Amino acid sequence: MKVQKISSMLLVAALSLFSFNNVMAACATQVLTKLVAPPYASLNAILTPAKVTTFKTKLSTVKDQATYSILLTEAKATAATIVDGRIVITLPDGTVVVDTSKGTANTYQNFKNKVINENHNTRVAILDAQIYDCGVGLETKKSTTDNVVESYVAKRLGNYLNSAGTVRISDK
Repeated sequence: MKVQKISSMLLVAALSLFSFNNVMAACATQVLTKLVAPPYASLNAILTPAKVTTFKTKLSTVKDQATYSILLTEAKATAATIVDGRIVITLPDGTVVVDTSKGTANTYQNFKNKVINENHNTRVAILDAQIYDCGVGLETKKSTTDNVVESYVAKRLGNYLNSAGTVRISDK
């Protein structure tokens, strides 16, 4: 009886893990559908595959203030393409590398000290971009920074389980 219970529990655990992995591996149908509709379509159009590659390349070269400034300049220029635009770039663990809404806080030393902004590993769009196979996350919510409703599109910078981080664009 005990052996049968243990076997049943192991089977349930294995099936649960298999189901969880299948859900996490794909991209939610709604993500791909909503990505081409307002309010996400305009943000998605800015974060093209070429732009994502540019961010990944520039992030991977950050090693001092000079290389950090190159990434920051790219982020500011991209954010400026939309009214009230914002770019947040994180490492895979959620550490904020750049947040264009933080002004002078964006320095290499502040990035290294993890004080540009709080860790973003629990932000829905960033988390989804990291765990979904498709590498995209969406979210609309009231910003904790300024209490204004924002829409977010996040894209993973690299392959699943081997990414440089995430870039997230938003507007109000």
